[in-house]
Amino acid sequence: MYAFQELKAQAIKAVEQALGEKILPSDVSMPPSQELGDLSIALFRIAKEKKENPAELAEKAASMIKPNGLMAKAEAKGPYLNFFADYSSFSEKVIKQAQEEKYGSTGKGTGKKVVMDYSHPNICKPLHVGHLPSTVLGESIKRILKHHSYDVFAVNHLGDWGLQFGKLILAYKLWGNEQEFKKDPLKHLTELYVKFHEEEEKQPELKEKAEEILSSLEKGDKELLSLWEKFREESIKEFNEMYSILGVSFDSYKGEAYYVLSGKAKEVIKEALEKGIAVEEKPGTVIVPLEDYGLTNARLVENNRTLYITRDIAAAIDRYEEHNFSKMLYVVSSAQSLHFQQLFKTLELMGYKWSKNCEHVKFGTVLLEGKKMSTRKGQFVPLSEVIEKTKQAAEETIKEKNPGLVKKEETALQIALTALKFSMLSMNREKDKKFHLEKITSFEGDTGPYVQYSHVRCNGIIKNTHADGEPDYSKLTSVHEKQLVKQLSLFPGIVEKAEQELDPHVIAQYLLKLCHLFSAFYENCPVANVEDQSLKAARLELVKAVKNTLAVGMKLLTITPLEEM
Repeated sequence: MYAFQELKAQAIKAVEQALGEKILPSDVSMPPSQELGDLSIALFRIAKEKKENPAELAEKAASMIKPNGLMAKAEAKGPYLNFFADYSSFSEKVIKQAQEEKYGSTGKGTGKKVVMDYSHPNICKPLHVGHLPSTVLGESIKRILKHHSYDVFAVNHLGDWGLQFGKLILAYKLWGNEQEFKKDPLKHLTELYVKFHEEEEKQPELKEKAEEILSSLEKGDKELLSLWEKFREESIKEFNEMYSILGVSFDSYKGEAYYVLSGKAKEVIKEALEKGIAVEEKPGTVIVPLEDYGLTNARLVENNRTLYITRDIAAAIDRYEEHNFSKMLYVVSSAQSLHFQQLFKTLELMGYKWSKNCEHVKFGTVLLEGKKMSTRKGQFVPLSEVIEKTKQAAEETIKEKNPGLVKKEETALQIALTALKFSMLSMNREKDKKFHLEKITSFEGDTGPYVQYSHVRCNGIIKNTHADGEPDYSKLTSVHEKQLVKQLSLFPGIVEKAEQELDPHVIAQYLLKLCHLFSAFYENCPVANVEDQSLKAARLELVKAVKNTLAVGMKLLTITPLEEM
């Protein structure tokens, strides 16, 4: 058991034995300051049940509680019982645990399979800053789940089917340039996509031709499928280059097209009709009536073609048959909330009991100058360009602060990625995110590079400090040392909360507070220049614990910890 959980368990047991009453999770809280203790138990509820004065009940309980294990004492403070840790033993246990490679892991996911669907870009377009939330948030949640021993299968459900590809193939046939395509495939395809929509306004018949091409694709036209496969292949190749830079990986790239070309989407329509949950609204259109459930009707077929939700239903069934998952998570913008309500309700009506284990993990929109991004209007910023600009800003800071750094370019890239990822993950996932380059690259303030800088500072202390004696943890008595130990002890609870809420921002905010407390410790508690070798050794171990906890936390946020910067 982790140290803080042990302290909490001992405190709860002591109160229950003293008062003969069960303590509920809602009774337990954290005191507002270190001086008031490390854990607090409110007695309002119990006092009310016993018809006693809560302050008098707290005094009575405090007099009955003796030091035990990690618990030094209990004090009554009004209607609260405040518990103080025995920091000589508490510090030693926390510091040793905080140096473990999988610090904070609970193992609660052992034997449970989770399928995750995230990133899912459309092929034929480069990844842009709008893809960053789903990609980084999904990867971070995956790592958090794996940290708790869940078996996670990551799917990149590519947008690789639909009318847009009929449009793109037509555009390529009309205006495509093979040399331009070979030079930069996705750049050329994006230009063609934008051009198509400009020309479509002048020539409306282009849309009809695009629809004919899509129909031919669905019928298996070999020439058109060969061109589509060429576009898909080049797209995945470029995506993988960017995912490699981001430190993101997937187990499957099975996209929408698979469910069309394999016939699984048509099987869904047949099944829904046979089960009586879908009806033919008119020739060529099939819907699932959902108005009785407070939702708009789900359209499975329109103009004799399957739609996005049909392919999602087929994908969900396919994934359950393959993985028998205990949970399936869709990391998708909150703008798609209605879609997932329709999807889950349709699966439920089709009789799939596991539909209750499907969850939409929502996140806010990324805004560019206050507007949503639109590829068809060319209104987006390629992710490669954003990373490059952020990297340049990081290089300037390195030149100023550490001109002698050997691996400047490699370090600058990692700082840039840290800045971008942390800016996305440090806020509640459901909030909209406005992208401001100048705000996220600072080494000071509540930014990713600031967290990296704290990790680097820990590394510098460890490299340059040697202690001859054994650590005496009872000598870590200053308020700065105790606050740092206490913050380290809370990490397992934070990682568990991130898993429960599927939101990494609680880890990011925790790391910022840890960095602030470490900074105060660094300024007030020297490590290298200490004559008392046992105190020096204890402080050195404390720094190692901070460094490891920062590293574990950053890795869960998909950030690579740096040794120097």
